[in-house]
Amino acid sequence: MTQRVFLALLTIGVFAAGYAVRTLTEQGAAVPPPPAVLNREYAPGAAPPATERGKRELDRAKLVAEIQKLRPQIDAFSTQVDEIQAEFDREFNALLNPKQLEKRQSYMKRRAERESKRLADRDPLSDEEIQRERERPFDIYWLVTVTPLLDRLTKEYELDAPQQNATRALLALRRNKFIALFDATPHPSIRLSRLAPLLERVAGTAPKAAK
Repeated sequence: MTQRVFLALLTIGVFAAGYAVRTLTEQGAAVPPPPAVLNREYAPGAAPPATERGKRELDRAKLVAEIQKLRPQIDAFSTQVDEIQAEFDREFNALLNPKQLEKRQSYMKRRAERESKRLADRDPLSDEEIQRERERPFDIYWLVTVTPLLDRLTKEYELDAPQQNATRALLALRRNKFIALFDATPHPSIRLSRLAPLLERVAGTAPKAAK
């Protein structure tokens, strides 16, 4: 046997012996347990009850105090919102023919009645109602979009081409005014704008309307 062949066989034997030893020692080794955080996360019954997840007790007194503190800014913001919307309504109504205007006025009457009913309700607000009013003071989407609302108004009132062009310009102007107002108004005043007129119902002290 030449020296080269002997060295090759010796190398193969060393590798084979090492592999055999590793196999025998690893067969009896215990698999390390998963991290404790995974055990806590996926262990049966470890998850908190659904009623506790993401639920925070509403502090009505604190919320009422916040509204009272910000009331001047909230009222100023709400007044400007109403003025911008009223200006758009006047300009848009001026574009309509008598039939379209009659339909528009009927819609505006229903809108005013819904808001009046909302403000006249005397039942205390539930926690869910307060959270909904606080998180979504009004539908921002319809205040700052142009094309979707233009399509909606075109379909609703059967606007012709000149009316559509004029309405698009009015919606773009209204959007710019609303964006400027939002940028200039602190977020809490926007967030609480719909709750401010319902202060007694937020506090839970408003008397129920007589049946």
